[in-house]
Amino acid sequence: MARSGSENRQRQITLKARFNEQEAALVKAQADAAGVPVAGLIRYALLDQTPLRSTRTPPIDREFAARILAVLGPLAYSLKEARAQGNHEHLSELIIAAQRDLAEMRTVLLLALGREP
Repeated sequence: MARSGSENRQRQITLKARFNEQEAALVKAQADAAGVPVAGLIRYALLDQTPLRSTRTPPIDREFAARILAVLGPLAYSLKEARAQGNHEHLSELIIAAQRDLAEMRTVLLLALGREP
């Protein structure tokens, strides 16, 4: 019977290090940018081992996210204009919900790009 991944690991020793908030954020950001786990980044930095690509969390396609973000602004403006011109209460509620969704997407994209919302 095959053993599980956790029982089959070659690296069984865990080492710990302490970081302040800024250092931890920098390490995590560098790992995210490289698309590797923090442990892989640290091994690369200390032992000159090439880190494997992360299989669990693929890195964000920054160009794609930036293009989506660029489209959200004009879309939100168009919704605002449509709401201002409309007299239908049901349509107005749908537009408000769409604006709220766009604002949430904008926030998520900016965070994914490592920027302040």
